[in-house]
Amino acid sequence: MNRYNFSWTGYETVYYLTMKSLLELRILLRLQLQIPVLTNFKVIFELRATFDWLLPQLAPFLTKPEGVKVKRQTDSEKQLLAVLWLLGTQDSYRSVGNRFDMSKSTLFASFGRCIAALNSITPNIITWPTRQQRQLIKHQFRQMANLRGVVGAIDGTYIKIKAPIENPEVNINRKCFHGVTLQAICLSTLAFTDCFVGYPSSVSDVRVFSNSDIYTEFVNNNGNYFEVDEHIIGDKAYPLHNWCIPPFIDRGRLRERQISFNTAHAQTRRVIERAFALLFGRFRRLRDLDMNRIDLIPATIIAACTLHNICLMREDELIIQYVNEGRAHVDNEEQVVQIPAPEPIPEQILLRAVAMQKRDQLSIEVHERRNLN
Repeated sequence: MNRYNFSWTGYETVYYLTMKSLLELRILLRLQLQIPVLTNFKVIFELRATFDWLLPQLAPFLTKPEGVKVKRQTDSEKQLLAVLWLLGTQDSYRSVGNRFDMSKSTLFASFGRCIAALNSITPNIITWPTRQQRQLIKHQFRQMANLRGVVGAIDGTYIKIKAPIENPEVNINRKCFHGVTLQAICLSTLAFTDCFVGYPSSVSDVRVFSNSDIYTEFVNNNGNYFEVDEHIIGDKAYPLHNWCIPPFIDRGRLRERQISFNTAHAQTRRVIERAFALLFGRFRRLRDLDMNRIDLIPATIIAACTLHNICLMREDELIIQYVNEGRAHVDNEEQVVQIPAPEPIPEQILLRAVAMQKRDQLSIEVHERRNLN
């Protein structure tokens, strides 16, 4: 058995190709000797244990209920492998269908079933950490740059899509392509704890955040997500709250401790960019989501994010390779958008003052630790 697990039986199982002729056999033998093909195989199906865990979770959604008559039912394992290949590459439906001996229409139907199945298990995979888990998370984040109380990093990135038929200009972003925004919060392990997608990428990150479900939860049920000393961090586009700490805005008059805080903040926040790079590196389909069914785009992205977490749960071995490959596709430019705010009420003024005091205290702690080192 070689390091790519390319036993003849394994190769035959993964690709589900029927050996109908000597020509096909010769092609397969030739493919086994090509490094790009081996690398591609390793990228998608490196961890067999991950697939073995995932298949039983999704199989009930991929088979017809008992008593329903169908002419021919595609095996659930074959459906899942084909969809994983679609998400992991930028191959066309026709190419993937030929590889797995499936018609284009059958593959498309299987894709819809697998995406729906993955979304059904998302609430169990992408979850906010418990109070006990957050103790370890705060320690892991603090190891990066001595920034206390961090339980997540938030940011948004663009997913390139085909121009919609209706109102295509709405989806054009500042980089001049059509897209939707994926907002995510991640841990130091690069796992996502919340994902929100669907807004056109012409909409600013802060507006997407303020309209997301998690923002509403943070505001209305804050105690379920944070202790007093806990918070997430985001770039300067995000609002300042006691539970959301952006860096100090540099207008040329920052104090030394504020500069130290911004440096530590940037070093810690970088984890969300690595998480997005890992997502784009593993699931190449997201680099250019060429889909005619616009309504399926959000579900497809969430499905990829779910698989992202599953791979990390199953001890992924190729993180560095994926991150390096996907880094070029991450939108890591900070947005500076001034949105007119409504007249603040006294309670909001008080809460902002508390948040400013908390950030000031954090900056003092970071600066003191840097001086000690």
